[in-house]
Amino acid sequence: MQRLFRTLVDQYQQLIYSQAMFVVADKSDAEDATQEAYERLWAAMNKPRDKQFDVESAKAWLLHVVRNICIDKLRRRKPSSDIELDQFESESAHSKPVTQLMSKQLSSWLRVSIERLKEPYRSLIILADLQQRSIKEVARSLDLNENQAKVYIHRGRKQLRDFLQDIEL
Repeated sequence: MQRLFRTLVDQYQQLIYSQAMFVVADKSDAEDATQEAYERLWAAMNKPRDKQFDVESAKAWLLHVVRNICIDKLRRRKPSSDIELDQFESESAHSKPVTQLMSKQLSSWLRVSIERLKEPYRSLIILADLQQRSIKEVARSLDLNENQAKVYIHRGRKQLRDFLQDIEL
């Protein structure tokens, strides 16, 4: 049991923290949410169950739990606009100041637009597009079937396009 838990923590720590960071956009809250998700995993693994946790089901379960924890945290505080999207800037953006400025502005617009999305669209866009998760993983993480996930991702992308449509590049 302890070995499986340690394996899950080691394997998914960055993924779970990244998901939390995208949703709450605050380092401290993301760390708290990640810790709470692992506490819940430990408690769930120690309950007698018909079905044992395997690595893949634990991953989906953790993503689902951390998302719900983050949503609860967001409900308790005022909205923020500090999602870090700098990691998605291209390497060439650092070669020219003008290009770098444009890339940062685009990241800023994208960040604000993603924050404007309502749940579950926000989580779906983050998982599917920013974190490059498969439809199957996204659907499993959010307790949706694959067709629902595809429809919601499509709707989320459409809303994102609408938000970004007025921006002049």
